[in-house]
Amino acid sequence: MTLQRRLLILLLAGAPLAWALAVGFALWRASLEINELFDTQQVRLAQQVAALLPSTALDGQTRRAPAQPAASGAAELEDLSVAVWNDRGELLLADREGGALPFDAAAEGFVDLTLGDASWRVYYLRSSGAWRVAVGQATEERGEVLRDLLASQLLPWLLMLPVLLAVIAAAVRRGLRPVREIAREVQERRADSLTPLPTARVPAELQPLLASMNDLFARIERALEHERRLTADAAHELRTPLAALRAQWEAAQLAASDAERAQASGRIGEGIERLGRLVSQLLALASAEGSQRPAFTEPVDWHRVVERALSDCLPLLDATGSEVSVDWPQRGSALPLVGDEALLATLLRNLVDNALRYAPPRSRVDLRFTTESLVIEDQGSGLSAAQLERLGDRFYRPAGQSQSGSGLGISIVQRVAELHGLAAHFGNRDDRPGLRVTIRRRETAAR
Repeated sequence: MTLQRRLLILLLAGAPLAWALAVGFALWRASLEINELFDTQQVRLAQQVAALLPSTALDGQTRRAPAQPAASGAAELEDLSVAVWNDRGELLLADREGGALPFDAAAEGFVDLTLGDASWRVYYLRSSGAWRVAVGQATEERGEVLRDLLASQLLPWLLMLPVLLAVIAAAVRRGLRPVREIAREVQERRADSLTPLPTARVPAELQPLLASMNDLFARIERALEHERRLTADAAHELRTPLAALRAQWEAAQLAASDAERAQASGRIGEGIERLGRLVSQLLALASAEGSQRPAFTEPVDWHRVVERALSDCLPLLDATGSEVSVDWPQRGSALPLVGDEALLATLLRNLVDNALRYAPPRSRVDLRFTTESLVIEDQGSGLSAAQLERLGDRFYRPAGQSQSGSGLGISIVQRVAELHGLAAHFGNRDDRPGLRVTIRRRETAAR
C-alpha cells in the first residue's frame, strides 16, 4: 500500500468520525442549554403566578386564562400550561391545558410526568399562602427546538463534508508530490548514475532521507572507484609477469640442451612465485580497501600477531639468513589496541617482508614495541627524500631494486593502519643506513 493511499484512508475515515464526535458533543451541549433555558422560564412563570394569587383567587372559583394564538416562530401555547390549587387540592386557576396537570401535595420542584401519550416536565411551587402552583411543558417542544437549532447549525457542515474530504484528498496528493518526484527521478536514473539527489526545494521532513541516500551513493561511488582502479591496476601489473612467463615458457620449449631447459624452468618458477605473490597482494589490498572502519571489540595480543607474521616470513628468513629481533616494553602493555589481529598480522608481515627483501643478506630487522608505538628498522640502504614522498603509492617501486615485487605492500600497510586508527610514518634511520617505519595512533602522531 502506498503512503498516499494510507494517508487518504486514515484521513477520509478519521474526518467523518471526528465530525460525528463533534456533532454528538454539540447535541449534548445544546440539549443542556435548552433544558436550562426552559426550566428557568418555568420557574419564573411559576413565581410570577404565585405573586398574583392574592388578587386573582380569593373567591374560590376556578378561573381559566383565555387561549391565545401561537405567534409565528414561537412555541405553541398548548405545550405550556399553568395550574393553581389550594391546600385542599381544589383547582382555582388554570389555562386550557392546565386542567390536565395532576395535583400532588408532596411534590416540590421539577417532576417528569406522562400525560396521555406525551411526556411533560412540571414545576411545582408552594406559595407563601395556601396555594400550590404548577407550570408544565411538553418535552416534545424542547426536542423540536433542539432539532431546529441543530438543523440550522449543522446542515451547512453536513453539506460541506464532501467538499472537506475532497480538499483533504487534494492536499494529501499535493503534499506528497515531492516524494513522487524523488521516486520518479530515482527510477529514471541509469544504473551507473550516482550523482547526489538535489535537496534545494525538498521539504525538511525529506532532508534526512535524501542525505542518507546521497551518502549511500557516495559510498557506492567510492566502492566502485576502488574496484575500477584495482581492476585497471591489476590488469596493468599482471600484463608484465604473464608476458614474461609466456616468453620463458617458449624459451623452455625451444631450449637446445638440458642446461638451457633447466635455466628456463627456474625462471618460470620465479615468475610463477612472483605472480602468486602479486595476486595475493592484490587480494589483500582489495579486502582492505573495500572495508569501512568496523567496530572492533577484541583487544589485540601483539605476541600472537608477531608470531603469525614471522611464521609467514620463515621461508624468506631461511633464504636470506637474516634474523628478526623483537623488543617488548619493560613496563606497561605494548601499544594497547582494539582491533583485528589477522589484519594487523598482514600489516606486520608486509613490513617485515619488505625489510628482509631490501636489506643485505644475513642482516637484522628490529621490531621495537613501546606503550605508544611500534617501530620496524632494517639495515638496508634507505631511501631518498623523493622516494620517501612517493612511498605508499599503489604499484610504485623505487628504481634500481633487484627484488621482485608489486608495489602494493605499503598501500596495504597504510590501509590496515587507517582501519585501526593508526598512522604509518616512513623515514631513514639516524644511527646507520636503513629504513625506519613507525606505527602509532593518529592522535599521538598529530601531536
